[in-house]
Amino acid sequence: MSKYARILRTSLLLSALAAPCTVLAAPLVTSGSGVDAAALQSTVDAFRTALGGANNGVGGTFTSGRREINWDGVPDSFSSPNFLPANFFNANSPRGAVFSTTFEDGGTGFNSFIVSAKASTGLPVRFAEINPTYATSFQTFSAERLFTARNSHVIEVQFYVPGTNTPAFVSGFGVVFADVDSSSGIGRSVIRCVDAAGAISVAASAPVLDGGLSFVGIRFDQTGEGCARVIIIQGKDSLLPANSDGGAIDVVAMDDFIYGEPQPIFNLVATP
Repeated sequence: MSKYARILRTSLLLSALAAPCTVLAAPLVTSGSGVDAAALQSTVDAFRTALGGANNGVGGTFTSGRREINWDGVPDSFSSPNFLPANFFNANSPRGAVFSTTFEDGGTGFNSFIVSAKASTGLPVRFAEINPTYATSFQTFSAERLFTARNSHVIEVQFYVPGTNTPAFVSGFGVVFADVDSSSGIGRSVIRCVDAAGAISVAASAPVLDGGLSFVGIRFDQTGEGCARVIIIQGKDSLLPANSDGGAIDVVAMDDFIYGEPQPIFNLVATP
């Protein structure tokens, strides 16, 4: 178990024991799809507005607002064919997010994440280096990079006060998916919010739009409520050379992550 995981698990257990038992309000879901970025823009902007406050950018700590990751500022040295460090967005560009994958799904834990290359590098774009068909299967919401895990289609996002090892929670989380083909069963593209006690408190699926862009976001409108961790399932299959999208294969990439400003997890209300 990694240092980050140990810290988070200990804090979650303490929070669940110490926090008062409070009946939480139902979470709110925002979702939509569009044939291109312009068609999806209003849905994404509505989620930003609902989270409230400004985009807090990189570093610092704030009591309100949000953080966003659009992948486009990632240096070439950390994009394909190179891996993106799991803690890049808490160390190199502090926004309070650390990624991991599950071994059971074929992932390699930490350090198994890829950001697609820019055209200016001369390398294939939108993960066409993995499979040439991906360049046409996927499009971007914010040009021109996308994100995925390597050899896994399940990603976990753990939150920290940006730039620190202090576990945190967020009041909401949303993600833009590219090329969602399935609305049911194991092929769905889903986000799951994990609460302070380690239980999945709510899940929501992204709308289907083959070749288009889909957004789904979950938010809580009561102070002290939120996600201590988020599990993202991107389609049914991992991005692999043999997995051309179509038929029984459903591969999905991701673009923008949008989430509430990470707050110390000891401020999170435990569920009854």
